[in-house]
Amino acid sequence: TGLDSFQALRVMESLRELATDGCTVVCVVHQPSSPCFLCFHDLLVMSEGSVAYHGPAEGAMAYFAHHGETCPPNVSAAEHCLNVVSVDKDSAETERDCRERIKRLKATAGKTAKR
Repeated sequence: TGLDSFQALRVMESLRELATDGCTVVCVVHQPSSPCFLCFHDLLVMSEGSVAYHGPAEGAMAYFAHHGETCPPNVSAAEHCLNVVSVDKDSAETERDCRERIKRLKATAGKTAKR
């Protein structure tokens, strides 16, 4: 939308208020800042058109860690979610490894996420 991070956070805070008041809010956010990520109640992470995680936003890091994808120090939760479900095409080996990881996450999405 062209919003800077400050304005994007203001929009997210307004949307969270609406959700807290009982309204259904659905939004797509690409590369949210850490403060924006904290505004989410429910999180749907997709990779190549399929669900890799769906559940409480606060449970995403535990879910990924449970599947061997622990968030490194100094990496935001939002960035980690995107890194885990992205395909690195630097080499055939890294691409294969990424696709295997994503396939594993997709196979368990929705089964182990606690709501």
